[in-house]
Amino acid sequence: MHRSALACISISLAALGARAGDVPPDPARVAALELEAGLAKRPFVYLVLDPQRRVLEIKARGAVLDTVQLTGIEIISQQPLLTRDLPGRPPIPAVWTVKNGPGDTDREIVAPKELRPAPKEDEAEAEPTPAETPTGPSPTPTPISVPPSSYRSRLANGWDLWITDRLPPQSAVGTFLAAVRDGWRRLRGLGEDHPPAVTLAMADDDARRIHHLMRTGTAILVAGEL
Repeated sequence: MHRSALACISISLAALGARAGDVPPDPARVAALELEAGLAKRPFVYLVLDPQRRVLEIKARGAVLDTVQLTGIEIISQQPLLTRDLPGRPPIPAVWTVKNGPGDTDREIVAPKELRPAPKEDEAEAEPTPAETPTGPSPTPTPISVPPSSYRSRLANGWDLWITDRLPPQSAVGTFLAAVRDGWRRLRGLGEDHPPAVTLAMADDDARRIHHLMRTGTAILVAGEL
């Protein structure tokens, strides 16, 4: 399956370049396929953001492992109102790399039920002593933390990738009210300066499901204009 997926990428590149008498292939499309061909050679999971289809694909070796439907894509600049200046759009297509993400803390730790010293070479392993049945109350199980549905990842290009359940209001009134709230937070010393962010809105369950992928080193291929 992996080889066939890589072959499909190679065939697509060859087909785009073989139509000598046809309409010239879209340079951005060719560039995106070339970038993905490089990612597909590596034994790692990578993401493909396709703004035109509004999907975020989880892929490995060129094969689609899962697809997340997006309800919105927007470039957001959360700067103070007086200095607000929407940044220029980053060059596309491109491969973005997560520099620091919330998924860095997602590590599965499996602890043994009991610890016993290893037997020495000249000693036969003794029969294990049956564990005594506890007489007190049963210990309370450690609750499993549920990933959030809204979080930001810092990208190596200086931008943020913001995963959330809904896009912030982008109307004139909504932007003004958000700026007023930010101003009050700053007066109380609670304001934050965030880098510009490419914001992806999706269902809560999908946001939680891909939380572990937003970790340092994850590559994200942006295949079309935002």
